[in-house]
Amino acid sequence: MPCLSILATLQKQLQNEATNGWPLSCIPRVFRADTTKVEDDQNGDSEPTGSQKHTFPSINVPENINPGPKTLFPGIYFSLFADQDVESVPSTSNVASTIIRDSIVDTVNLLDYNRNVAARFLIELDCYWAPGTFVKRSTAFDKLKDIPEGKSTWKPEDMVVDAVFSQIMQLPKPECKLVYYHSLITEACKLAPAAIAPSLGRAIRFLFRNIQIMDLELVYRYMDWFAHHLSNFDFRWKWTEW
Repeated sequence: MPCLSILATLQKQLQNEATNGWPLSCIPRVFRADTTKVEDDQNGDSEPTGSQKHTFPSINVPENINPGPKTLFPGIYFSLFADQDVESVPSTSNVASTIIRDSIVDTVNLLDYNRNVAARFLIELDCYWAPGTFVKRSTAFDKLKDIPEGKSTWKPEDMVVDAVFSQIMQLPKPECKLVYYHSLITEACKLAPAAIAPSLGRAIRFLFRNIQIMDLELVYRYMDWFAHHLSNFDFRWKWTEW
Protein backbone atom coordinates (compact mmCIF):
# COMPACT_ATOMS: atom_id res chain seq x y z
CA MET A 1 0.00 0.00 0.00
CA PRO A 2 1.97 3.05 -1.15
CA CYS A 3 2.05 5.86 1.41
CA LEU A 4 3.00 8.87 -0.68
CA SER A 5 2.33 12.55 -0.26
CA ILE A 6 -0.04 13.73 -2.98
CA LEU A 7 1.81 17.01 -3.49
CA ALA A 8 5.25 15.37 -3.62
CA THR A 9 3.94 12.76 -6.05
CA LEU A 10 2.29 15.39 -8.25
CA GLN A 11 5.47 17.45 -8.33
CA LYS A 12 7.49 14.51 -9.65
CA GLN A 13 4.76 13.67 -12.15
CA LEU A 14 4.69 17.21 -13.54
CA GLN A 15 8.48 17.29 -13.78
CA ASN A 16 8.41 14.06 -15.80
CA GLU A 17 5.63 15.43 -17.99
CA ALA A 18 7.55 18.67 -18.62
CA THR A 19 10.66 16.68 -19.57
CA ASN A 20 8.63 14.78 -22.17
CA GLY A 21 7.03 17.90 -23.64
CA TRP A 22 3.68 17.77 -21.83
CA PRO A 23 2.00 14.98 -23.80
CA LEU A 24 -0.81 14.51 -21.22
CA SER A 25 -1.87 11.58 -23.36
CA CYS A 26 -4.87 10.59 -21.22
CA ILE A 27 -6.69 13.87 -21.91
CA PRO A 28 -8.96 13.69 -24.98
CA ARG A 29 -8.28 16.18 -27.76
CA VAL A 30 -11.59 17.40 -29.11
CA PHE A 31 -9.57 19.25 -31.71
CA ARG A 32 -5.88 19.73 -32.32
CA ALA A 33 -4.49 23.16 -33.06
CA ASP A 34 -2.61 23.13 -36.34
CA THR A 35 -1.04 26.17 -37.98
CA THR A 36 -0.52 24.40 -41.30
CA LYS A 37 -3.01 24.47 -44.15
CA VAL A 38 -5.39 21.58 -44.58
CA GLU A 39 -6.52 20.55 -48.04
CA ASP A 40 -10.19 19.90 -48.59
CA ASP A 41 -10.67 16.39 -49.98
CA GLN A 42 -13.56 17.42 -52.19
CA ASN A 43 -12.62 20.68 -53.92
CA GLY A 44 -8.91 21.01 -53.21
CA ASP A 45 -9.36 24.30 -51.32
CA SER A 46 -7.21 24.93 -48.28
CA GLU A 47 -7.76 27.00 -45.18
CA PRO A 48 -5.81 27.71 -41.99
CA THR A 49 -7.01 25.77 -38.96
CA GLY A 50 -4.91 27.49 -36.27
CA SER A 51 -6.77 28.26 -33.06
CA GLN A 52 -6.86 31.67 -31.44
CA LYS A 53 -4.82 32.06 -28.29
CA HIS A 54 -6.07 34.00 -25.29
CA THR A 55 -4.11 35.63 -22.52
CA PHE A 56 -5.16 34.65 -19.01
CA PRO A 57 -5.05 37.26 -16.27
CA SER A 58 -2.47 36.87 -13.53
CA ILE A 59 -3.55 35.22 -10.29
CA ASN A 60 -2.66 36.82 -6.99
CA VAL A 61 -2.70 34.40 -4.08
CA PRO A 62 -3.56 36.14 -0.78
CA GLU A 63 -1.12 35.77 2.09
CA ASN A 64 -3.78 34.55 4.49
CA ILE A 65 -6.12 31.83 3.21
CA ASN A 66 -9.17 30.66 5.12
CA PRO A 67 -9.19 26.84 4.87
CA GLY A 68 -12.85 26.70 5.92
CA PRO A 69 -14.31 24.10 8.28
CA LYS A 70 -12.13 21.29 6.91
CA THR A 71 -8.95 20.64 8.87
CA LEU A 72 -5.81 20.74 6.74
CA PHE A 73 -3.78 17.54 6.78
CA PRO A 74 -1.00 16.31 4.49
CA GLY A 75 -2.67 14.38 1.69
CA ILE A 76 -1.67 10.75 1.21
CA TYR A 77 -1.99 8.92 -2.09
CA PHE A 78 -3.74 5.72 -1.02
CA SER A 79 -3.85 3.01 -3.67
CA LEU A 80 -4.61 -0.70 -3.73
CA PHE A 81 -3.27 -1.44 -7.19
CA ALA A 82 -0.46 1.08 -7.80
CA ASP A 83 3.01 0.04 -9.00
CA GLN A 84 2.21 -3.60 -9.78
CA ASP A 85 4.31 -5.73 -12.11
CA VAL A 86 1.50 -5.38 -14.67
CA GLU A 87 -0.06 -1.92 -14.47
CA SER A 88 -3.82 -2.18 -14.10
CA VAL A 89 -3.81 1.47 -12.95
CA PRO A 90 -1.34 4.23 -13.90
CA SER A 91 1.93 4.10 -11.98
CA THR A 92 2.55 6.77 -9.38
CA SER A 93 5.19 8.28 -11.70
CA ASN A 94 2.53 8.98 -14.34
CA VAL A 95 0.49 12.19 -14.04
CA ALA A 96 -2.55 10.26 -15.31
CA SER A 97 -2.77 8.56 -11.92
CA THR A 98 -3.51 11.94 -10.32
CA ILE A 99 -5.65 13.44 -13.09
CA ILE A 100 -7.94 10.43 -13.47
CA ARG A 101 -8.09 9.80 -9.71
CA ASP A 102 -9.11 13.42 -9.05
CA SER A 103 -11.86 13.28 -11.67
CA ILE A 104 -13.29 10.08 -10.15
CA VAL A 105 -13.13 11.42 -6.60
CA ASP A 106 -14.78 14.71 -7.62
CA THR A 107 -17.54 12.81 -9.44
CA VAL A 108 -18.15 10.57 -6.43
CA ASN A 109 -18.18 13.32 -3.80
CA LEU A 110 -20.15 15.88 -5.81
CA LEU A 111 -22.88 13.37 -6.71
CA ASP A 112 -23.35 12.05 -3.19
CA TYR A 113 -27.05 12.89 -3.41
CA ASN A 114 -27.61 10.30 -6.15
CA ARG A 115 -25.59 7.09 -5.96
CA ASN A 116 -27.30 5.69 -9.08
CA VAL A 117 -26.08 8.50 -11.33
CA ALA A 118 -22.64 8.44 -9.74
CA ALA A 119 -22.32 4.69 -10.30
CA ARG A 120 -23.37 5.09 -13.93
CA PHE A 121 -20.66 7.69 -14.51
CA LEU A 122 -18.07 5.42 -12.91
CA ILE A 123 -19.02 2.42 -15.04
CA GLU A 124 -18.60 4.57 -18.17
CA LEU A 125 -15.26 6.04 -17.06
CA ASP A 126 -13.41 4.94 -20.20
CA CYS A 127 -15.78 7.00 -22.39
CA TYR A 128 -14.47 10.31 -21.03
CA TRP A 129 -10.76 9.89 -21.72
CA ALA A 130 -8.59 9.70 -24.80
CA PRO A 131 -8.99 6.56 -26.94
CA GLY A 132 -6.52 3.90 -25.91
CA THR A 133 -6.22 5.17 -22.33
CA PHE A 134 -7.88 2.01 -20.99
CA VAL A 135 -8.23 -1.58 -22.06
CA LYS A 136 -11.66 -2.92 -22.96
CA ARG A 137 -14.04 -3.18 -20.04
CA SER A 138 -14.14 -6.52 -18.19
CA THR A 139 -10.70 -7.53 -19.46
CA ALA A 140 -9.38 -10.15 -17.06
CA PHE A 141 -6.30 -9.18 -15.07
CA ASP A 142 -4.49 -12.31 -16.27
CA LYS A 143 -4.96 -11.16 -19.87
CA LEU A 144 -3.14 -7.86 -19.32
CA LYS A 145 0.28 -9.46 -19.72
CA ASP A 146 -0.71 -10.55 -23.24
CA ILE A 147 -1.31 -6.97 -24.39
CA PRO A 148 1.41 -5.82 -26.84
CA GLU A 149 4.12 -3.56 -25.47
CA GLY A 150 3.32 0.12 -25.87
CA LYS A 151 -0.42 -0.41 -25.41
CA SER A 152 -2.20 0.63 -22.22
CA THR A 153 -2.99 -2.06 -19.65
CA TRP A 154 -5.06 0.20 -17.39
CA LYS A 155 -8.39 -1.27 -16.32
CA PRO A 156 -11.19 1.30 -15.81
CA GLU A 157 -12.75 -0.92 -13.14
CA ASP A 158 -9.52 -0.96 -11.13
CA MET A 159 -9.32 2.84 -11.34
CA VAL A 160 -12.87 3.13 -9.99
CA VAL A 161 -12.43 0.65 -7.14
CA ASP A 162 -9.05 2.20 -6.26
CA ALA A 163 -10.49 5.72 -6.09
CA VAL A 164 -13.59 4.79 -4.06
CA PHE A 165 -11.49 2.92 -1.50
CA SER A 166 -9.18 5.91 -1.24
CA GLN A 167 -12.21 7.79 0.11
CA ILE A 168 -13.35 5.00 2.41
CA MET A 169 -9.86 4.83 3.91
CA GLN A 170 -9.35 8.58 4.19
CA LEU A 171 -8.24 9.74 7.64
CA PRO A 172 -9.30 11.28 9.92
CA LYS A 173 -12.69 11.09 8.22
CA PRO A 174 -14.00 10.78 4.65
CA GLU A 175 -15.67 13.57 2.67
CA CYS A 176 -19.08 11.86 2.73
CA LYS A 177 -20.77 9.36 5.00
CA LEU A 178 -19.24 5.91 4.73
CA VAL A 179 -22.61 4.35 3.94
CA TYR A 180 -22.67 6.36 0.70
CA TYR A 181 -19.44 4.79 -0.52
CA HIS A 182 -20.73 1.38 0.52
CA SER A 183 -23.93 1.83 -1.47
CA LEU A 184 -22.00 3.24 -4.44
CA ILE A 185 -19.91 0.09 -4.72
CA THR A 186 -23.03 -2.04 -4.37
CA GLU A 187 -24.77 -0.11 -7.14
CA ALA A 188 -21.72 -0.38 -9.43
CA CYS A 189 -21.64 -4.14 -8.87
CA LYS A 190 -25.29 -4.41 -9.84
CA LEU A 191 -24.81 -2.32 -12.99
CA ALA A 192 -21.69 -4.13 -14.23
CA PRO A 193 -21.03 -7.27 -12.17
CA ALA A 194 -18.70 -8.85 -14.73
CA ALA A 195 -16.48 -5.76 -14.69
CA ILE A 196 -16.53 -4.59 -11.07
CA ALA A 197 -16.69 -7.89 -9.16
CA PRO A 198 -13.23 -9.24 -10.16
CA SER A 199 -11.55 -5.90 -9.35
CA LEU A 200 -13.41 -5.73 -6.06
CA GLY A 201 -12.37 -9.27 -5.20
CA ARG A 202 -8.70 -8.42 -5.74
CA ALA A 203 -9.11 -5.31 -3.57
CA ILE A 204 -10.68 -7.37 -0.77
CA ARG A 205 -7.86 -9.89 -0.85
CA PHE A 206 -5.22 -7.15 -0.89
CA LEU A 207 -6.67 -5.47 2.18
CA PHE A 208 -7.09 -8.80 3.97
CA ARG A 209 -3.43 -9.68 3.35
CA ASN A 210 -2.28 -6.32 4.74
CA ILE A 211 -4.73 -5.98 7.60
CA GLN A 212 -1.99 -6.44 10.21
CA ILE A 213 -0.24 -3.21 9.14
CA MET A 214 -3.37 -1.09 8.76
CA ASP A 215 -4.48 1.58 11.20
CA LEU A 216 -7.08 0.14 13.59
CA GLU A 217 -9.69 2.66 12.42
CA LEU A 218 -9.18 1.47 8.83
CA VAL A 219 -9.49 -2.16 9.90
CA TYR A 220 -12.91 -1.38 11.39
CA ARG A 221 -13.93 0.49 8.25
CA TYR A 222 -12.88 -2.47 6.12
CA MET A 223 -14.82 -4.89 8.32
CA ASP A 224 -17.94 -2.69 8.30
CA TRP A 225 -17.85 -2.26 4.55
CA PHE A 226 -17.25 -5.95 3.86
CA ALA A 227 -20.13 -6.99 6.13
CA HIS A 228 -22.44 -4.39 4.59
CA HIS A 229 -21.44 -5.39 1.06
CA LEU A 230 -21.96 -9.11 1.60
CA SER A 231 -25.35 -8.48 3.21
CA ASN A 232 -26.50 -6.97 -0.10
CA PHE A 233 -25.49 -10.08 -2.04
CA ASP A 234 -26.88 -12.88 0.16
CA PHE A 235 -23.44 -13.30 1.80
CA ARG A 236 -22.10 -15.03 -1.31
CA TRP A 237 -18.34 -15.42 -1.15
CA LYS A 238 -15.72 -18.12 -1.68
CA TRP A 239 -15.68 -18.96 2.01
CA THR A 240 -13.73 -22.19 1.44
CA GLU A 241 -10.86 -20.03 0.17
CA TRP A 242 -10.50 -18.60 3.70
